[in-house]
Amino acid sequence: MKKGIKIYNLDSGKFEVEKVPAESFMRFLYENPLGKIPLWSVFCRAWFSGLCGIWADSKASAKAVGKFITDNGIDASEFEKSPDSFRTFNDFFTRALRRGARPVPFPENFKAVSFPADGRHLLVENIGESDFFYIKGQRFNLASFLGDEKLARRFFGGTMLVSRLSPADYHRFHYPINGRLCARKIINGLLYSVSPIALVRNISILWENRRVLNLVDSPDFGVCAFVEIGATNVGGIVNFGGLDENVARGDVAGFFRFGGSCVATIFPQNCKIEFNPQLRKMSSCGVETYACVNSLAGILQV
Repeated sequence: MKKGIKIYNLDSGKFEVEKVPAESFMRFLYENPLGKIPLWSVFCRAWFSGLCGIWADSKASAKAVGKFITDNGIDASEFEKSPDSFRTFNDFFTRALRRGARPVPFPENFKAVSFPADGRHLLVENIGESDFFYIKGQRFNLASFLGDEKLARRFFGGTMLVSRLSPADYHRFHYPINGRLCARKIINGLLYSVSPIALVRNISILWENRRVLNLVDSPDFGVCAFVEIGATNVGGIVNFGGLDENVARGDVAGFFRFGGSCVATIFPQNCKIEFNPQLRKMSSCGVETYACVNSLAGILQV
């Protein structure tokens, strides 16, 4: 059985293998027909992730922080607070980073797209038309994902940047563009894993999971969708700010509580963006590209 997930690191220019926590059990749940029973009855249910969230919010969970940092090679020098000051595991998990740890490389008025999270990114062009998403033969259901047929027609044929976070990542997500937050809607659902191990079997997970849909009206890119997707063991999605607020590229938009998760940014069809060529190349092969939040993903063509 193949171990890990092949990814491409944009900074190093090298391929890496991402270790998957409890990979054998994950593959049993999502690849073995017998795994469907515990997956459906327990692990995708909100109550299961809720129990994990209760533990992650308990004072006793703080004891797990140090080992988690060591086991996952997390750079504690980037933290805003010292590692021993976290009161619970979720306090650590939803941590802020020190100023300058994730700089925005260009001025606010620069017509650019930043990566919205630390994680593995996949570019999907001609969304709704292409049948390629992690694996050939699966078509993305844009209307189900957005929960709105009219809105789906608006984005049909556009481009989507999917940003997947693993449990070891910094779990705050940032706005990838400038604009005004003009809509926000919670769409309830289940909590399947968003690992490629799961998605390669069933892409519908992305529109079956609980998620938060935000619309950002950008003077440069038009109205774009910014969707935060929950996953197994994600105790909650927390958003900062409210409707009609102006947001800047690089601003912290919110955070995920304990667990892996995912963010999707969707641009309309008439929005011509020159994305990073390595991101495009790897995505065309179904390989995710690792990059840090706020680093440059693309530039608007004018």
